[in-house]
Amino acid sequence: MFGLATALAGCDAGNVSFNGKEGVPLADLDLTGPAPTAITLLGPDNVRVTRGDKLAITVEGADSDKLRFALSEGQLGIAREGWKIGQSSSTATVNVTLPLLSEVVLAGSGNLTADQMGGEAAKIVIAGSGAVEARAIDTTKLGVDVVGSGKLRAAGKAKELKMTVAGSGDAEMDGLNADVAKVDVAGSGNARFASNGIVDANIMGSGEVRVFGRATCKVSAMGSGKLVCANGVTPDSDESEAAQ
Repeated sequence: MFGLATALAGCDAGNVSFNGKEGVPLADLDLTGPAPTAITLLGPDNVRVTRGDKLAITVEGADSDKLRFALSEGQLGIAREGWKIGQSSSTATVNVTLPLLSEVVLAGSGNLTADQMGGEAAKIVIAGSGAVEARAIDTTKLGVDVVGSGKLRAAGKAKELKMTVAGSGDAEMDGLNADVAKVDVAGSGNARFASNGIVDANIMGSGEVRVFGRATCKVSAMGSGKLVCANGVTPDSDESEAAQ
């Protein structure tokens, strides 16, 4: 995955780069190599990802000529030339077709939708106020990080879910079923998903974790936050307060 801090620093300086690899206009991007499995989006723009036999990228909308792209080691970076963190801007839409998407990093106020995500391990990172929608996830291990005020909507299945929500963001994954889940919430953010297995939650602040299904839930909470294990079992704990 492109280093997020490095990528943000390059973009905020006005020179679009991903780990030292300079972004180029789409017309100059070499698409002949292996298709990427990871996408990093920096900025305010929109990305639509669909599954297909081979890599294809098109752009449309306002100021699409300012979009810059980088491909390296299975990763596609997308950013807007001259964009700075917190800056409002007109937006464009990038349409990406590829065989497999397993990692997404979103920084800024942009939006990314993916019809499918998979692979042995999948990862979604949202930093900022943007939104990701992953409509069908099928993976063994799913990692989710929502940092800031961003929002994730997701559905599908994972044997193992490891999730962190820090800030006021939301992970709305009512349609995602995890066999085992470890969830950390710090702040006022919320997380929702389904499980019939084991769920372990750590909550600091006023956030809420809501689990649908018949899971066995354990919570450690500091503050007014809570774990709601709907239709499941929440064992008593000296350091936990949970609603059933």
